[in-house]
Amino acid sequence: CSPPASLTPPPPLRTSVLNVTCAGDWVRMGDKEHGAKGLCQERAFVSGLEAANELSRGALRLCAANEKKAALREHVVIPVRADETQVVLGRAANKAVMDALKPFGLASPWVR
Repeated sequence: CSPPASLTPPPPLRTSVLNVTCAGDWVRMGDKEHGAKGLCQERAFVSGLEAANELSRGALRLCAANEKKAALREHVVIPVRADETQVVLGRAANKAVMDALKPFGLASPWVR
C-alpha cells in the first residue's frame, strides 16, 4: 500500500495474484481509468466496481476452463462527461492565483 503522494508507484487494479484486486482512490486503473483524477470518493467507488468486475471476469474464465456454465454480471461504470464551463473557469482562475503566488514561496493560500 502506498500512502498518497509517496514516491513509490501505487498498486495496480489487477494484480499478479489470483483472485486479488486492489481498490481505492490510490490505485492505478490502467485501461479502466476513470475521469475522476486524484484522491476522491468517486474514484474510490469506481475502482471498487472495476475490482469487482475484474473478479467476476476471473471467475467466469475459471468456470470456462473447468467447462462449467456461468453468467457474467458486471457493474456498469458510466463515463465521466466533460467538465462544465464554470468548473473549467474555476480551475483556470485557481491556477492563475497559484502561479502568481509561487514566486513568494506560498505553496497554497487555501490550505494551512
